[in-house]
Amino acid sequence: MKELTEDLDVLVRSTPILLLQFGEDTCGPCHAIRFKLDRWMEKHDEITARYVDIGKHLVVCSQNAIFSAPTVIVYMDGQMIVKESGYFSLDAILDRIEHYLQLR
Repeated sequence: MKELTEDLDVLVRSTPILLLQFGEDTCGPCHAIRFKLDRWMEKHDEITARYVDIGKHLVVCSQNAIFSAPTVIVYMDGQMIVKESGYFSLDAILDRIEHYLQLR
């Protein structure tokens, strides 16, 4: 998963499906989630994904009410459809995304 280098607002508006993972280097669960997302993304080239380091992107985090890591946000057609922080089931999030993809 590539790191965020673009303007997030532009990326949200211009990308049909955007998955964001907010994390930090010292967060073990963040690394595990990123690994699993990288593997999942290999089968989903229709989805754009970015990793947002919360230490490097404080303004982006504050604008999006990110208070803890890990956090996963998914936008579809500019609308947030998933936002989970802290302890959550990544499998449940991926299942929801799969469901939305089938509805498209």
